[in-house]
Amino acid sequence: MTDTTDPGGTAQARRRHGRRIVVRCVWAVVLLAPPVVLWVMGAADAAQHKSPTDWVGNHRTKVALENAALLIAGLPAAGVVIGALAGAVRRPPRTGLWAATGAVLGAVALWAFGAYAFLTALRHFTIVF
Repeated sequence: MTDTTDPGGTAQARRRHGRRIVVRCVWAVVLLAPPVVLWVMGAADAAQHKSPTDWVGNHRTKVALENAALLIAGLPAAGVVIGALAGAVRRPPRTGLWAATGAVLGAVALWAFGAYAFLTALRHFTIVF
């Protein structure tokens, strides 16, 4: 279905373009939901089990939570910025689509980093009897 004020079917192309942006944004949210939930659970656990005497352990926990929050928010945000810049230089500019794609790629990079961290932790795991 084309709009009568838009010759050549550009309204349909814009709708398809908008759908692609929405689908990529939904994928980014779906990919970011588990890390965010795990971070919230870790923060709640750290708040419940705060030691009144072990300030070094409390500080390390706080720094680890801050670093995790920076990764969870920073990688997709960096993907959005890089995608928006790359989309702006294209002709015709497709800033929104490229920004949404950057968010998805940032979320995928977060999962890849998490898998790498998990495998590294498993490699250094030892059981002492």
